[in-house]
Amino acid sequence: MKRKYETSDLKGKASDNMAASSDMIEFFKDALRLVPEVTFRPMMGGYCVYSSGRIFGLVCGDTLFLKTTDRTIRLFNDQKTRAYPGSKNTCQVNAEWLEDKEKMAEVVGYTLKNLPPREEERKNKK
Repeated sequence: MKRKYETSDLKGKASDNMAASSDMIEFFKDALRLVPEVTFRPMMGGYCVYSSGRIFGLVCGDTLFLKTTDRTIRLFNDQKTRAYPGSKNTCQVNAEWLEDKEKMAEVVGYTLKNLPPREEERKNKK
């Protein structure tokens, strides 16, 4: 299914409704096709998005959000809309990334590289 992802599709959806439609999940899977081992796991009406077992994003209310760090936040056009109330480290993806699979894979790769180590990775370094 080819669907143009409009900026208006992104506005306010997450806080309105956590449920994600199956059409949008398929659209996001296609947009993330170049990201290694992507999986979507249901979570409270939305989805957590993983690459090789590492969480990097959330789908809430038909909107895809990526986790952010001090180094990655600058990439996002909208740095204020969050996946859910109280979320401090997520931003909605730029609409143009969803139409450019190479750019999306680049941004997700950069995101994963800049996320803090997982708990087990921190323990193994000690």
